[in-house]
Order: sequence, then structure tokens, then C-alpha cells
Amino acid sequence: MNSFKTVLYLLLLSFFGNTLFAQQADQSEITQNQSLEVLAQNTIEDSISQNAIKKDTLNYTLINSIDTLKTAQPLNVYPPATRDYTRLSYNTSMYVGATIIAFGVLYSMPESVTNWDKKDMKKNGIFNKWKQNVKAGPVWDNDDWVLNYITHPYSGGVYYMTARSSGFNIFESFLYSAFMSTFFWEYGIEAFAEIPSKQDLIVTPVIGSIIGEGFFYVKKSIVKHDKKVLNSKFLGYTSLLLIDPFNTILDGFGYKDQRTTQLNIAPVGFDNGSNKAIWGLNFNMQF
Repeated sequence: MNSFKTVLYLLLLSFFGNTLFAQQADQSEITQNQSLEVLAQNTIEDSISQNAIKKDTLNYTLINSIDTLKTAQPLNVYPPATRDYTRLSYNTSMYVGATIIAFGVLYSMPESVTNWDKKDMKKNGIFNKWKQNVKAGPVWDNDDWVLNYITHPYSGGVYYMTARSSGFNIFESFLYSAFMSTFFWEYGIEAFAEIPSKQDLIVTPVIGSIIGEGFFYVKKSIVKHDKKVLNSKFLGYTSLLLIDPFNTILDGFGYKDQRTTQLNIAPVGFDNGSNKAIWGLNFNMQF
């Protein structure tokens, strides 16, 4: 083999070698570039996805915070934002026990004060006496002015406050006071002892509701000042017991309006294929 052929073969071998190396280098660069592009694309998509998740999480936080603000009510808000029928029913049940005690106190008082004919009640029985009194009434009574124009309006105010402090409006509270004073007391408990009174049927709910609305604004002021009167908790709670005894006692036993409802939009997962968060509805009710 002459020198020409040797050089030619070396040149061809070098060419093919360089060609193969260059192809492998190009392929490696293409693969690397593709990898970098894929990596860059995935990085960008991941960044966008993370930003979307952060944005979604922020939106969820905002939505949840707004929803919480709408549903969660401070425990010391007065009056309640909505009608609390449970509270009203508890208070009405408490009236039953208190009325039995009041009836016993009145029965023990002299007949000159109450005008109750105890001998007739014992002779014919209280149920027959109740029937007779209901059929005979109402009449204009001759009770002491303290009973007719102080205790009865005060009782009407307490009836009124029972409903008003349970979230009911002025008219609804007046109806509650009228119902309790008419059917629960005049034609109910008191009819066992005497004929229903005309002036009591009017004075108790009407004047009582006017007094009760005054009690309502007094209680708002006391609650606003951390249940203090003249910077005294004792005077504050004493005042609340006088103007709204049953709600004050009920709160003293730990009654709170804990019922809240929440309807939240919340992420429940993540879809890797679409790089999007999966959203769902979360409903929660607490008693």
C-alpha cells in the first residue's frame, strides 16, 4: 500500500469518525436541548400551577374568611340577629315553674290584697272555680292599684323582653306579651282564683310592651358596657335580672346561640394531567 492510499484511508477514516462523532454530539445536544425544553416547560407549568394553587388557596382563604365572617356571630351580640325559637321555648317553660311559685305566693297573701275567695275555691274545687270564672269574665276588678298598675305592667314588660331578647321584633314581642298575659295568666292561672280582669287584659300587654321596649334599650346599653352599671358588674347583673330575668337566668346556665352554618368552596385534590386544583363544596352545620 503506497503512501497515497494510506493518507487517503486515514482521511476517510478520520472523516467517517468525525462524522459519526458529530452526529452523536448533535444527537446528544438535541436530546439535551429537548430535555432542557421539556424541563423548562415543566418548570414553567409547575410554576404556573404552583402560582395557580397559591392563587386558588388565597382565593379559598379569602372565600372561607368571608364566609366565616358571615356565619360566625359573636356570642355577646344583643339583640340576636335572628329569631331564636329554642331560647323562647326554654323561657316559656321557665314561666310555668315561676307561675306556680307566684300563684302560691298570691294564695298565701291576705284576701284583702288579692280579692281571692279562698273558701269558695276550697268548697267547689279549683277546676270548677276556673270554669265559673272563665264564663263570668271579663269584669272590671277592684284590685289594689299596685297590682293593677305596677305589677301587671311590669309583668307585661318581662313577657315582652322574653321575646325581644330572643330576636323577635316589636310587633311580635307585643303579640307574645298579649298571648302570655291573656291566655297564660288571666284566662289561665289567675282564673283558678278570680274572674279575668278587663283592665289587666289591656294594661298588661299595652303598657307592659311600652315599658318592655324601654327595658330593651337599657339592656342594650348594659351589654354594650360589658354588663356593667356605674362600672359595677353586680349592679349590671342585678339590673339585667330585674328587666329581663328569664333570659339572664338562661344565659347564666350557659345557654349560647352556637348554631352556625357554613358553605365553603375548598380544594379537595390536584389533577396532575391538567395541572389544576380540584375544587369542591364543603357544607358544615354546627349546633
